[in-house]
Amino acid sequence: MTKKYKKPGIIIATIVLVSILLSFILNMVLEQKISKAIANLPDSVLVDYKSIDTNIWLGNIEVTMPKIEVKGKNTNEIILDAKTKTIELNDLSYWEFLVNDKIDINQIFVNQLIANYKHNSVVKNDSYQASFIENIKQVIGVNEILINDSNVLISDYKTDSIIVSVPVLKINLNDLELNPHVEGLKNQIKYSDFSLVANDLMYAISDFEILTASLFKFSNNSIDIESLSIKTKYGKTEYSRILKTERDHFDLSIKEIDFVGLDYGFNENDAFYLISDHIKLNTPEAEIYRDKLVADGITHKPLYASILRDLDFQLDLKQINIDNGKISYLEKVNMENPAGRLDFSNMEVILTNVSNINANQPTEIEINTTFMENSILKVDWNFVVANESDEFEFKADLGVFEVNQLDQFSKSNLNVDLNGALAQTYFTISGNKESSRVNLKMKYDDFEVVILKKNGKERNKFLSSLVNLIVKDNSRDEGSIYRYGLDEAVERDKTKSVFNFVWLNVRQGLLDAMTGDGTKEN
Repeated sequence: MTKKYKKPGIIIATIVLVSILLSFILNMVLEQKISKAIANLPDSVLVDYKSIDTNIWLGNIEVTMPKIEVKGKNTNEIILDAKTKTIELNDLSYWEFLVNDKIDINQIFVNQLIANYKHNSVVKNDSYQASFIENIKQVIGVNEILINDSNVLISDYKTDSIIVSVPVLKINLNDLELNPHVEGLKNQIKYSDFSLVANDLMYAISDFEILTASLFKFSNNSIDIESLSIKTKYGKTEYSRILKTERDHFDLSIKEIDFVGLDYGFNENDAFYLISDHIKLNTPEAEIYRDKLVADGITHKPLYASILRDLDFQLDLKQINIDNGKISYLEKVNMENPAGRLDFSNMEVILTNVSNINANQPTEIEINTTFMENSILKVDWNFVVANESDEFEFKADLGVFEVNQLDQFSKSNLNVDLNGALAQTYFTISGNKESSRVNLKMKYDDFEVVILKKNGKERNKFLSSLVNLIVKDNSRDEGSIYRYGLDEAVERDKTKSVFNFVWLNVRQGLLDAMTGDGTKEN
């Protein structure tokens, strides 16, 4: 090599060697600093790992086989046990860190996370939130966070019972910014896009009910749920033995739920809000069983307007559609008899303006269903959430109905056998949270009431004859094909549900129509 080219070659080689050496030293220094920072974590946080690899020029850090254990501050027991195959931080910006005091990372990739967390119900969620924000000292920006092939389990700290189980979880979060220097949760935590996909989700709603879903997809503007179910943990007999007061036994399944036009977050006052343009429930089926032999619950049961009005977050569901639904209600009154059953099938429901944001606009519920297999029932129900008297109107139209279809319910629960046909029944209930007025008209033929003896099988001839002297056997009277019933003061039992209130009104309307003069009030 000539002297002319030797000198530049030596310079280039020197630069390359120095760069390699400098890269090695800086990477080693960075790895040592990370190791030292981990070693200096609080005693309640234990971190272990197989190796740390850094690339100073690309701004990449990879931690292999990390394991994290976090102990409770007061209990000194492990509350979080998490491990993962790798954690990668890619394209860390030194310029942003040195000049703007901001931690800026292009991507964080967490692969095959397995996390077990023990939730302490004594610690309020606000405390977790405040602690999280307070521990951040600098602005943190991450273009993308990807958590892949994860398994998450949340259990109760005291009982070790499972609260949430997600064996297959994937999360993708874009343009995250955490800023502890501004006020308001909405400004402290920002992001552009979010998606979560969970398979075989299980969530313990309460001490008695469990929710499961084969697929749960959650993004910025939609939620898709497949094969959702809510079931009581116990069988009916064991459940009744455990309960101190009445509580429904649930078996609910929904083929699919879709939230469209979803918007959620925190407003300027740090209040959570949830808005959706349209929710669709496809093929819901529910069996609700109540054992009336268990002691009555005496807690106050608010009406739906009050429930919406008193929510601790803002809700605005513009329309909800329930397609091809089915509900069966079973009620056990006598130990010797099976539970009586009421069935509603082919149910199509439209709910509009389920909202405490547009609270001055009416909430409307339209129901079309088949009652007891072959009778058409239509319901129109409305109320205004902002009305603190909980005023409502409930209208129903029941088509041709053979009353002996109620035998399995009336015989088991009331010791009454009904015969005859209701050709048409209309009623309107206008009420509030205290009382209501019912106006009913009905057309029927050959109606007979048979009072049964205590064994539920033999006819009590004396009582049956007495009742049928009072009850009109058909609606044709003085030229009218309808009989009318009216009660202007039906008092609500506030320890019972709204559907009990509806039943009280229907009962009073039927009694007045069948045993009164049956004429229409002018």
